Amino acid sequence: MSLKIIVTDTQSALGRTLEHDLEREQCQLLSPQIQWEDALAAREYLTQHKPDVVINTLAWEESPTPEQQILLPIVAANIANACASLGVPLIHFSSYQVFGADNKTSHSEKDVPSPLSPAGQAFFAAEQAIEHSAAKFIILRLGWVIGSIGDNHLTRLLNAIQNQQPITLNTRLRGAPTVLSDAVRVCVAVVKQIACGADNWGVMHYCSGDALNEAEFGEQLVQLLAQHQLLNQDANFTLIDTLPTHEPVSAVLGCRLIRDAFGVQARSWRPSLLPLVKQWLHNQQ
Repeated sequence: MSLKIIVTDTQSALGRTLEHDLEREQCQLLSPQIQWEDALAAREYLTQHKPDVVINTLAWEESPTPEQQILLPIVAANIANACASLGVPLIHFSSYQVFGADNKTSHSEKDVPSPLSPAGQAFFAAEQAIEHSAAKFIILRLGWVIGSIGDNHLTRLLNAIQNQQPITLNTRLRGAPTVLSDAVRVCVAVVKQIACGADNWGVMHYCSGDALNEAEFGEQLVQLLAQHQLLNQDANFTLIDTLPTHEPVSAVLGCRLIRDAFGVQARSWRPSLLPLVKQWLHNQQ
């Protein structure tokens, strides 16, 4: 894969994982430290370096901070407009949080976003900015994300257990945890096919093929910790059964479009859970 690829942020957990995978490919990877919120700077950088693909990971976190929420739509608009002017394809990461508080068991790309949380509204505003540009784009929405770094469903639970903090888990909330490296695998597969002439664009979903509720995920994590004698602290779980008011009941995403367009098959998160926990523990040392 002899491509010049710009990744807008390699400091985040998603960006770091993506950088690690792309470095193993035969491509020229650029991760500039520029102010992407400056439209002129974004356009000048892309004009100077003429990338084959731009992957926007800037300000993407499963739970973006208020500052990141402000950046998301601004940066997305600047990068999309710059890509449009140069004819450069854009891959942009988004989230299931664009959907509001509903009772659907899963969401397809045809479902109309109606975000209620500030994070969901920021993700959706970024999507709209890209869709209003003339760029060729893929917006890749992710469900629950788990990894050994960053702020995600797994690291929050592990931190709480290690520090003996109470944890509230909602049996109504359902998701299909997606390992960060698996999301990156999908992104790299898409990039490779774009390089080979694939001409499929638009909003697409990806999550693992193994769904469960929030309480079940917590319980399975605790069982794994006990089985392998990792973290001796007892988990202080409080289970609730409450309909959420600011997020979807289900973070499970239908992945038919990306499967049909790029042949991507969903993978289970379960074989990765123990290695992720061990890597997280190593990171704490």
